[in-house]
Amino acid sequence: MVRAPEGISKEESMLLSYLGGGAKRSMEDICKALGIDQSAAASYLEGLENLGAISIQRSKQYDIQLTEEGKKDIQEGFPEERLIGSIAKSNGLKISGSIDSIALGWARKNGWVTVESGTLKLTDSGKSAVGKAYPYRELLSSLEKEAGSTLIEKLIKEDKNKIGELSKRGLVTIKERNQISSISITDEGRKLLASKPEEMITSLSRDIIKSGAWKSSKFKSYNVSDPTERAYPARMHPSHRFFNYIRSVFSGMGFSEVEGPIINNAFWNFDALFSPQDHPTRDMQDTFFLSNPKEIDISDLEVLGRVRRMHKKGWKSAWKESLAKQALLRTHNTVVSVKNILKYGNLDSSVYPVKLFSLGKVFRNESIDYKHLNELNQLDGIIIGNSLTLSNLIFTMREFYSYLGIDVKFKPSYFPFVEPGMEGYYYNKEHNDNIELFGGGIIRKEITKAMGTNKTVLAWGMGLDRMMFDYVETSSLSEIYRNQVGWLRNFRYKKSM
Repeated sequence: MVRAPEGISKEESMLLSYLGGGAKRSMEDICKALGIDQSAAASYLEGLENLGAISIQRSKQYDIQLTEEGKKDIQEGFPEERLIGSIAKSNGLKISGSIDSIALGWARKNGWVTVESGTLKLTDSGKSAVGKAYPYRELLSSLEKEAGSTLIEKLIKEDKNKIGELSKRGLVTIKERNQISSISITDEGRKLLASKPEEMITSLSRDIIKSGAWKSSKFKSYNVSDPTERAYPARMHPSHRFFNYIRSVFSGMGFSEVEGPIINNAFWNFDALFSPQDHPTRDMQDTFFLSNPKEIDISDLEVLGRVRRMHKKGWKSAWKESLAKQALLRTHNTVVSVKNILKYGNLDSSVYPVKLFSLGKVFRNESIDYKHLNELNQLDGIIIGNSLTLSNLIFTMREFYSYLGIDVKFKPSYFPFVEPGMEGYYYNKEHNDNIELFGGGIIRKEITKAMGTNKTVLAWGMGLDRMMFDYVETSSLSEIYRNQVGWLRNFRYKKSM
């Protein structure tokens, strides 16, 4: 926007006089000749440019810095380099939760690995890449070496896409700024230079306000529409904001939130939920067992006895207390629910129904893809009351998902601790896939009896991470949890919460 020709200040007139010789000048030249700092010079230049009195040539400058992770990757190699090195040494690597998802994703993108019967194998391209110079690492080394030099601009022009990938991975930070390269006077500036400079107030001071001089003075106008550097206010991580929204929905439906520890023993995680001790979900392939502590004692001997009898009667097999003591990372939040069935199963009849939910991380040692991670956030809920049916659960789930704008579908399903059981799902158009939302049903009488109550208990467990596909622009759950500052600053919600 060009400012209306209204005359110029003494300072602007001095600047134009300096430029009047016709030579192009730099910012440093102007500051030195006029004896002013860069801040003052920038203010005068902006005003004269708005008047069309000067022409400013600008060039892009880049400040690039390596992050600590980037420096580590130069020394130790990129995750995908280390992965194919491990595969080469082992002649194949079994897919497990210990494999870095970022390393696996890049190894696949580079065409270095293939999966055969659950084992990672090197392709011909991968075999030739082992021990060879990796272009991304070489580029990262060059950026570190040339930081602050004029060669940075050349590197950015030649490898713009690769540098963009390094930035997305959080290995470098890039700041782009416009730098004034030269300044020259225009014909309009020469006309203004011939006019008489005016006394104008360019900035308010305490003395000007106190004396009242501002009342009879002319102010230099400012262009309030000029672009400024973008500000990044503090904002909540999208996952935390989403989880808090979920909490508010259930609280609004009359539920109370309860909590429980991440580390439990197998007794509460499996046995109390009528899961047989030889069930596949208890294998190392699905459960993270701990080595320290290796066991956690069962303090409630009365409940222990009832659960032991439940297993012997229901599964007609031996039940070992030593297996029940195994320490583990909880595989579901139902471990919190079953403890609360014990706690709230025998209250005064007037308080029922009791409606509770728990929200937190659970851990499973399963294969990683765009909708599966080793750790996930799960919400588990229960309703304890009299004469409750599956219809009550379906109504509750429909009401909850209606707040999220999700048209949930239901179908029968099997879970060891409910009878009957069902699951809910919805169709995700973006991924062309049916996404499972929850599993639930009516807690088995064997379990409620072992917890010392004759009440009916409705229960469900839902994975919250997958629901974020409809709220956050992302192609994979792993992207949400990388904590990249650039992504956090610029992401947009698909829906309002």
